[in-house]
Amino acid sequence: MLNDKDLERYARQVIMPAIGESGQEKLLSARVLVVGAGGLGTPVLLYLAAAGIGNITVVDDDDISRSDLNRQVIYRDCDIGSSKSHHAAKAASALNPDIHIAQLATRLSSFNVEELVTTHDIVIDCTDNAETRYLLGDAAHHCCRPLVFGGAVRMEGQVSVFQSSIKGHFGSPCYRCVFPAMPDAKQAPGCSEAGILGPIVGLVGTIQALETIKLILDQPRTLTGRLLLIEGAGTEFIEVQTSARLDCNCCGDPAKDLL
Repeated sequence: MLNDKDLERYARQVIMPAIGESGQEKLLSARVLVVGAGGLGTPVLLYLAAAGIGNITVVDDDDISRSDLNRQVIYRDCDIGSSKSHHAAKAASALNPDIHIAQLATRLSSFNVEELVTTHDIVIDCTDNAETRYLLGDAAHHCCRPLVFGGAVRMEGQVSVFQSSIKGHFGSPCYRCVFPAMPDAKQAPGCSEAGILGPIVGLVGTIQALETIKLILDQPRTLTGRLLLIEGAGTEFIEVQTSARLDCNCCGDPAKDLL
């Protein structure tokens, strides 16, 4: 049950018919895993904390560098050289001290991914490398957890939700259905090679936070089965319908080994 402090803090949400007190209680009870505390993860963390997501774990083994500061706006020049996960969790806790935020300055790997995924209700992919994305996508499917994906480079962004193993969404695509083959560096250069504009990651991260809140509230229309493409240069939003693939190496045939 919400206390008086909760009712005051979340008043602008509780008043919404789509949320109400029962919806706010769902948000406060939710457990969300945020992988990556960079350009995508930092706006995700702040908006989830502000909304009252009660239990958040942020995972990132990287340290803050000066080149991060054009887009990772919760960090300051004086933070350079220190842990991203530590400062991100600190900033989110300062915004909302009534929720629980855990931070892990560790790299996601095949040794820890399943334990991290299974101990949370929803997984948010805010990473910036292909290997981790595929690892997280596979784990989310096999552990039956929704995955909120976001990516950005230059002035372009992508957002989608994957629920391929979630009841009510069987037959929807997993991450590998939409992105079958891991690209090489030339095919998909990262921010350090191609560049990135700060507002793009802010926009993508904000949409990821919105989709996460909708999932917790059991809202019927998420980006499941849809890939939202953001073209910043022309300020265009393009929606692409996605579908499961029978030959998918993750969800199409259980007898196949993962790539």
